[in-house]
Amino acid sequence: MSHRWPLVAVVLLLSLFNPGCKKREAQHPVVVHLFRDLYSPYAHELDHRILEYQSGNPHLPSGAPIVLETVNEQDYKSALKNDFEKNVRADVVILNNSNDVEESPTLAAELANAVNVCAAVKACPAKVPAFVPPTATGEYAAAAHAFLDYLAKQQ
Repeated sequence: MSHRWPLVAVVLLLSLFNPGCKKREAQHPVVVHLFRDLYSPYAHELDHRILEYQSGNPHLPSGAPIVLETVNEQDYKSALKNDFEKNVRADVVILNNSNDVEESPTLAAELANAVNVCAAVKACPAKVPAFVPPTATGEYAAAAHAFLDYLAKQQ
């Protein structure tokens, strides 16, 4: 019986000071900022798709959770006309249609990289272009692309 106590003490010490049992640090969420028209004809449907995406608890491969947040600092039309690249910080741009960027050469150039997210909404025009602007980099760009991939899929 006296031989068991040192063994119990060693096991207890190893279990208390085991470096493999460290508590995981919580991953900080990657907040993806969406620029879109909150009053477009298909905004309600897009809201539903955003909620569906968030309810799926999306994560990056690194384990960081993805959180979506709509940018509503400016009105949609005025933001597109007033030096968008400098005044709006967005990781995803969802347009009502491709004609909306006629006054912004930088955004017009991004239309070549846009995906059609019309599959995400029921009441949409022929094409709803959405893209990740070049200002989004790193984890933000990866999270933005994951969200666009989700939107581009048929429901």
